[in-house]
Amino acid sequence: MAQDYYDILQPFDYIVRLLDDNKATLGLRYIAQNDEELIPEYPAALVQCDNTERILHATQQYYVGWSIDLWIFHAEMSISQAERSRKDIELATAIRKLLHTKSTMDGHIIFGFVTNEMPGMLANRATNTAIVTTRIIWQGQNRVRFEDA
Repeated sequence: MAQDYYDILQPFDYIVRLLDDNKATLGLRYIAQNDEELIPEYPAALVQCDNTERILHATQQYYVGWSIDLWIFHAEMSISQAERSRKDIELATAIRKLLHTKSTMDGHIIFGFVTNEMPGMLANRATNTAIVTTRIIWQGQNRVRFEDA
């Protein structure tokens, strides 16, 4: 199969489908996209398009690099921290490992991998509570002919 992903929505859709197809195994209850704010159940994942970089690569080709953010919303701060922390790390690790099993997105890109995993907390404006999160940054790269860009 040719490396035929040229625009950020192609790897974005691939990641959303991959998470959705494996959400039962991962233990995810909900997958949100881009600026969606409604998270009806935890744990959930929010997949967001972040950045596209395009530079000259070779004759009639660009090097294209994409960054996609995955926000894992583990839970509101209601269960014990020791129990929550271990489960949070296990879920983030399982998502990273799943993404790494598809490093070429079935031949659609040259390579993609998780560059960062950052735990943290976000404020839920709707309920005025804190949500335990992990931000995962995935970066992928491809060569794109000028006429396909």
